[in-house]
Amino acid sequence: MNSASPVSVSAGGDRLQIAYLRALERANFQGGFLARSSHELRSPLNKVISLHQMILEDLCDGPEEEREFLEAAHAAALKLLEHLDFLIYLSKVRSGSMQPQLRPISLSQVLEQVKTFTHLQAANRNLPLVITPPQPDLRVMADPEWLVNGLTTLVEVAIASAHRGPLRLGVGCWDDTHCHLWLEDDRPDILWQEPTPLPDPADFDLEAPLPLSLRQDLAAALFAALGGRVCRLEASPDQAGPGDTAILTSRLQCSLLRVV
Repeated sequence: MNSASPVSVSAGGDRLQIAYLRALERANFQGGFLARSSHELRSPLNKVISLHQMILEDLCDGPEEEREFLEAAHAAALKLLEHLDFLIYLSKVRSGSMQPQLRPISLSQVLEQVKTFTHLQAANRNLPLVITPPQPDLRVMADPEWLVNGLTTLVEVAIASAHRGPLRLGVGCWDDTHCHLWLEDDRPDILWQEPTPLPDPADFDLEAPLPLSLRQDLAAALFAALGGRVCRLEASPDQAGPGDTAILTSRLQCSLLRVV
């Protein structure tokens, strides 16, 4: 009986270990995503239930307060619907039931649109936004709407979480077949970790936008559907921020197929 050589056994073991680590990383991500999405649905639902319970138990001071509670419950129900629509859209993107329409597109035009959508938000937080334009003839295979949406979402998350600027968005090419989009910013290290514990649903704010983690999940899903993968490169430590919070200069990067 022929036995496998030590080299092939070692190589096979390495591949198995890599596959195991990737599966473990995916399982941890899925668990965190489930916790975040469940919390975002539970919060407005709890608000609706608690307000209706107060009305049903005759705890209102009068018709005016009862109407006020009903209006607040209606607003919470609309927020719940908004969150459901977002999660359904994200689920469709991740499952592949929604497919991007890939075609050659100009990256310079994409980055110009991203700048249009985000520069005022950055200015409102006094964060310089530096977008380095690529070569005018540089094109990639992508769906322009999905790519703009994904990049805009990543920049908006950076604007909301960075403690200082500048935020830097640019493009690089390492060969004739691929190029990479990168976003560099400075933000507290804790924002890269899973939010544990999640906020109390009783503190639900109707005006609050979707959490940054879920919005970043959407951007990652959009890039994955485009054949790329958003990854965080190793961050370089920086000085401490407010309250001795560690601030890291880090880079998000995604590769896309280049059109030559």
